[in-house]
Amino acid sequence: MNQSLQTVDTSDFQEKFQKLRSDVMEILLSDSGLILSVNETAASFFSEYDSFFRYVPSKRQQQVKQFLETVRRRGECEGFPVHHCFHQDKQYVQYNGEWAEGYILLSGRNMSRSRFSIETSELLQQFEHAGAIINGDMGIEMHNEAFESYMHPETENGHGIIQNTGYENLLNSSAKQDVIPKLVEEVLEKQKPLELEVKNDQAENWLYLKGIYLAETDSVLLMIYDLTYEKKYHRLLTYQDQMESVSYLSAGVAHELRNPLSVIKGFLQLSSLTESFYKYSDTILSEVERMNEIIDNFLSVARKKVQKEWKMPGDLLDSVIDMMRSECLMQGVLFDYQVDPVEGVIEVNESSFKQIILNALRNSMDAFPDGQKNNKFSLESFERNGHLIIQLKDNGPGIPAHVLENLGKPFFTTKEKGTGVGIPLCKKIMEEHNGTFEVESGSGKGTNINLSFPIYREE
Repeated sequence: MNQSLQTVDTSDFQEKFQKLRSDVMEILLSDSGLILSVNETAASFFSEYDSFFRYVPSKRQQQVKQFLETVRRRGECEGFPVHHCFHQDKQYVQYNGEWAEGYILLSGRNMSRSRFSIETSELLQQFEHAGAIINGDMGIEMHNEAFESYMHPETENGHGIIQNTGYENLLNSSAKQDVIPKLVEEVLEKQKPLELEVKNDQAENWLYLKGIYLAETDSVLLMIYDLTYEKKYHRLLTYQDQMESVSYLSAGVAHELRNPLSVIKGFLQLSSLTESFYKYSDTILSEVERMNEIIDNFLSVARKKVQKEWKMPGDLLDSVIDMMRSECLMQGVLFDYQVDPVEGVIEVNESSFKQIILNALRNSMDAFPDGQKNNKFSLESFERNGHLIIQLKDNGPGIPAHVLENLGKPFFTTKEKGTGVGIPLCKKIMEEHNGTFEVESGSGKGTNINLSFPIYREE
């Protein structure tokens, strides 16, 4: 091994070095990274028979090892930047590497003297947002005017350019000072763009930070976007939406309580006629409980989540069909239904499920013209494409096209005492159940409402 170290020289590989097109440094390494030979230019920085990694900061050594491994595996690798430490002097060298006859040939070009072109500086100045180029020592190579607002005044020199300034003086109180160096270090380590959002709770500022790796100079282009006004604007919009929701939900309470009240009224009238109150008492009490659930849901304002349970479709439909049959009987509406057996379960809030179907029934009854005979309402359920489909149909006058277009918009109604929140709430409930709510209608064609719930089966 000692004999091979004495006989090998960079001159033995001049053709290879020429192929690498290097005009600065030529370094010959062993497989383990030992410097075997250097040319005159490289000799100003490196010592022969020394480890190449001794000239690389510890936090960058793993990246350099991966670079040399790539050279060994692929046979060559170009354009890899390395941050060197030569005593107190720091240099940035861009290497091309080639694997030849068991040796690693490195051809390096020193990028430190002309690291950033005039074009880069001019481009940086054109950014409307704050921008700066940060080196591996967390120093600012150059920055634009907008970036100055994020720095302490004492960090600037007479030329307005920051040099060798650490991050302890980089940012003022508008951002968290320890966040940026971590971002820059991670970008340098992973050599890919990264971004994050920072909030200063005391100043109520929001900053969006983005770091882009610059391979030729082994540095980071740091961009800072001030999102403060945008965030405050969105917060105002959110507050406005909440106020609209309060109004929307307040009207909805009155509307949604009509359904259980109507059922209770119907069963009380029916029990009075049949003199059998106890026969219907359970249904009446369940509707009172449903009214309580509706009020609880609306008091939460946002209606973010409702309690859902796994239910058999047939059991759910049986319970709501009893209510529909009673309601239709009291209103003189012919009710028909067909329920196909379905295997599996659906995840549903039973109260909300009944709320949707009874709301559709009530809308149909309100739409039937006065004096019209043979009013009909039907329910049909079946499985299609892994979903439970429930079709609700009536033979009413139908919905004109211009009304159908606006159906579902909050507070849109054609009823004299309507609130315009019933259908929007039904759609919202179906969204919470990962289902769909569709209305098909036309003048003189009646109305068809299609509900769809996903069916779940054990695998």
